Amino acid sequence: MTRYRVFSLARITGHAAWWVFMVATMFAGGITWTGVSRYGNYIGATSFTKEYGWTAYTGLTDSPVGIANFASSSYDPWTDPELWSAIAFGAVLIAAVVEAISARKVLPGIVTVAAPCVAFGLLLLATPGVLDTVEFDTILTMGVVLIAIAVREIWARRLAPKL
Repeated sequence: MTRYRVFSLARITGHAAWWVFMVATMFAGGITWTGVSRYGNYIGATSFTKEYGWTAYTGLTDSPVGIANFASSSYDPWTDPELWSAIAFGAVLIAAVVEAISARKVLPGIVTVAAPCVAFGLLLLATPGVLDTVEFDTILTMGVVLIAIAVREIWARRLAPKL
């Protein structure tokens, strides 16, 4: 495979994986798979029993016959947005490294890998519960998320090296 083809495939993979990462992260409620959020300490189902007094998928009582409870007693990790967020971010980083190596430019290559890491840091900062003393309001959180997206997208789509 030619260097141009590897570069193109890495760039396309990076763009697709970035948006899978962003959507999965938003559905997960932020970067919750690092263990620093108040919403979860591991990749997997988060139980709200301790903090909120509520358990997911509790059966309905006195429900009409026509309504069924489709909740499963077994946990399927492939339906968890935290897992998809972690996998997609790993794909973003791998694609950035491959793109940087195939471009054969040192400083732009470093920034190509650093841009999604900076965006990750901003998203981690915007995740509720990461900072014990600071809780962002909705508009500030939205602003931080948009800046994180802009950091990666402006670099990847406009300023990153081309072949």
